[in-house]
Amino acid sequence: MTRIASQVKPKSSFYGAPVGILQLERPRDPFVRPFIPGSVGNASTWSVPVRYKTVSGLSFERVIAGDLAPAVIQAALELATEGSQLITSNCGFMIRYQEMVRDATDIPVLLSSLSLGPFLERTLPRNQALGIITASSSLMTPNLLESAGLPPNSRRVVIRGLEDAASFAAAFLTATGDLEVSAVETEIVDAAKDLLNDRQDIGILLLECSEFPPYAAAVQRATGIPVFDFTSMVEFFVRGLVRRPFNGLL
Repeated sequence: MTRIASQVKPKSSFYGAPVGILQLERPRDPFVRPFIPGSVGNASTWSVPVRYKTVSGLSFERVIAGDLAPAVIQAALELATEGSQLITSNCGFMIRYQEMVRDATDIPVLLSSLSLGPFLERTLPRNQALGIITASSSLMTPNLLESAGLPPNSRRVVIRGLEDAASFAAAFLTATGDLEVSAVETEIVDAAKDLLNDRQDIGILLLECSEFPPYAAAVQRATGIPVFDFTSMVEFFVRGLVRRPFNGLL
């Protein structure tokens, strides 16, 4: 008989979706902003089934303020009870809640792609730097970087934000326009190229925002260096949950 993994909840109401994703509430407006393939919010992005849970009242502004911790923790606990074996989120700035949620649950928690930062920075030669493309550079404060385990004010961590990119800001920061996919791709690629032009010692790029992964391939084509994001982080963990035997030649 197949051995049941110890992480599985024996009386869960739902099985087979090992990744639980905490979602921000979406603003009510007339604009069209779908979660396209590659986005954390699109279920077809993932190699395994996922389970979503919207945190009531949790807007982007409240994430930045660090509000609603009890509601975030409660939603995470519900995902854990429903059978999730990993909890993540759809906003890189949810790193503010990482320790709170980790302390409250009994399963692994990776709320932000920024959690990859210390690992990636440590892989680089000492003469290279980690570049981070973020939704807003002004929000990447020293305290937030420290929350992610990254050294603030270090020459080995270089940040570029898209708060001044018109199409991205309208779709994701101010909720004042439709999502124009090709325009957002151009803005993200341009930000990455500009960052590497300013700092030619950057050896790896990390994309902070959960809406950046759809454009990661274009960023890599334009820069020629490794690019990591939310999907890199979650799928790394999934590969540990779902191991498959190797079939090869001797």
